[in-house]
Amino acid sequence: MKSASSIPRTPAQTLRDFERKRLLAWRASIDPGERARADAAIGKRLIDELARHATGTLAVYWPIRGEPDLTGTLASAIQQGWQLALPRVIGRDAPLDFGRWTPGQPMCAVSFGLMLPEPFEPAVPDVLVIPCVGFDRRCFRLGYGAGYYDRTLAARAVPAIGVAYDGCELTSFDAQPHDRAIDCVLTETRSVRSQALRSPRDH
Repeated sequence: MKSASSIPRTPAQTLRDFERKRLLAWRASIDPGERARADAAIGKRLIDELARHATGTLAVYWPIRGEPDLTGTLASAIQQGWQLALPRVIGRDAPLDFGRWTPGQPMCAVSFGLMLPEPFEPAVPDVLVIPCVGFDRRCFRLGYGAGYYDRTLAARAVPAIGVAYDGCELTSFDAQPHDRAIDCVLTETRSVRSQALRSPRDH
């Protein structure tokens, strides 16, 4: 039997790997002041976007690897009436699980620099906020390659809001059969909405 490393990769997978490495390196190089301004602008767009939805449980994320840091925005989401939750991995081929989180509560460190609420109280999200390594104008996203959010979206029919920097847009991206388009992607300058979900006021 061939080892995983000896199995030929498709051109689409090879291109994804290249773009993922390129964008992660670019994110790491962003000037701290510029990053802070972009994060604040994305956070404001997120609060505006959340006004479109009935309040409930909002699944957010703990920022790692240069992802937009929206922690400064979360107090405004709570003021809107949202209960926050953070994701955890429960299995290699399983969707993500979510636990209730209030900023300032005790946390425990897990793999890859992620943090989880302590204790972990299961929650069912009504809206997902998903960091994107890359995205295109159809609102398909490039992630880290493990497929956790794709499996989560397949298991949970809830609105999904992507967040990314303008520089992470991909002009050539082949969506794979397992890829799930999200409702919109928010950047520091734009709200890119899925074509299937656009309303007249979005044009």
